[in-house]
Amino acid sequence: MLGFIGKLVETTVDVVTLPVALAADVVTMGGALNDRARPYTVDKAGRIIKNAVDAVEMLAK
Repeated sequence: MLGFIGKLVETTVDVVTLPVALAADVVTMGGALNDRARPYTVDKAGRIIKNAVDAVEMLAK
């Protein structure tokens, strides 16, 4: 149960900080100014999806 709550907290933190990643992408033109392979928003969205899927899988067990 503690792992499930931890995944929910991680997901919540990532959702709350998503606007910061979006702003960073605007400032750095999608990461082009600092040679990132993927924009910050894509990385953040991927983490949100992964944490949400992990939480649902923990709940299903």
